[in-house]
Amino acid sequence: MPPQYKISSCHKFFQKWKQSSKSFYKTNWFSILVNKDYHILEYSTQQVVVLPIVEKINVLLVKVKRPVIGCSTWELPAGGLEKDEETESGALREFKEETGISVKDKSRLCPMNPLVVSPTRMPMFPNMFSINLNYQEFENRSPHDDEIEAVQIFSFEKIQKMILEEEIFVMLPLAILSRFLLSKRSLT
Repeated sequence: MPPQYKISSCHKFFQKWKQSSKSFYKTNWFSILVNKDYHILEYSTQQVVVLPIVEKINVLLVKVKRPVIGCSTWELPAGGLEKDEETESGALREFKEETGISVKDKSRLCPMNPLVVSPTRMPMFPNMFSINLNYQEFENRSPHDDEIEAVQIFSFEKIQKMILEEEIFVMLPLAILSRFLLSKRSLT
């Protein structure tokens, strides 16, 4: 693949694009930027996503209450960094808030190759990590945030079935899980 199409090049280009953009509208949560004829929505904070792998054969998902679409959705633990928060610290904080599982050791987070969300209107480049867990960590978890309806472990096979049966349909978790499962398939 030519270097101009690699995601790191796209991310660098986008950073330059943002520098030459003007703020059209801004709140505490997001901004609308304009550059020539293009308008984009950008979160005010960097986003993090964690792919929890349990005992190398399962994935932990959270069922998140989504009032705007009128249902709860199966997703990966994710959220925004707080002011001046390090990426790994924010990932572990969000992971604990949404799952109840406390992990202190940042070195357990494994960076994942990035994805871009909606390159035309919301070109977000979330920070993505995987983390390996054991059943005991899952069983000993504390209560999770109120926005989370459930925290469950699913086998890789069940995750694939959930994707095909549209039980998992939120785009970013769908892309991360699909890429992960395809990489497992190519290794076997």
